[in-house]
Amino acid sequence: MKKLIDIKGYWDMSGDFRFNDNDMWEGKALLDEDGWFEGVAVDPNSSYGKDRLIFGIYHPDKIIELYKFTPIDVSSPFLFHGMKLNKGYDGPFATIGLFGTNPCGVSRIVVEEKEAVKDNDILELETRINNYKQNTMDDVGKQFYENSLAIRNILCEVILRNYEGRLFTEEETIKIDGEVEPVNNRVIDATANEAAKRFVRQLTRHEETDDELPF
Repeated sequence: MKKLIDIKGYWDMSGDFRFNDNDMWEGKALLDEDGWFEGVAVDPNSSYGKDRLIFGIYHPDKIIELYKFTPIDVSSPFLFHGMKLNKGYDGPFATIGLFGTNPCGVSRIVVEEKEAVKDNDILELETRINNYKQNTMDDVGKQFYENSLAIRNILCEVILRNYEGRLFTEEETIKIDGEVEPVNNRVIDATANEAAKRFVRQLTRHEETDDELPF
């Protein structure tokens, strides 16, 4: 059975773990029993006021790995990684670019499980998630999301076992590498194609265009 969770994210690009309500995003997600979640978030202080898609792996009181997407023309995708501490899940965040992830700073993710949830609340969130996928998600986001979904079971298991320090056997490692490698290649190809298009657009505008980080 899915659980409804509130998620709030803070970021600090200086790396000092000094968080405030100006550099913050917030959203809701649906959590499955295996740790996979999907939801939407908004950045209250961003000029882009529409929903973002968030998804990833969450093991309560242990760890969270959260991807945050807007259309690539708005911002690069983001990856937030946090381990449970007193005030939330603290750790680094990065953009996902042509050659992998690019560190941006540190973040804190605060998660709250909602109790006494109404069916309408879940239906409303599912509608927002599906609306993003059908009407807002671009090709880069779609390919990354679908590739992640294709290895969902692996992601859930690997992230949890890494946190718990449970090692993989050589046979398990070879099997995982074989399943993940083609997915990684597809993601890199898709990002590369879109990055080239963005670079050409920037040149033709004859002006500097920076991503709103981490909007």
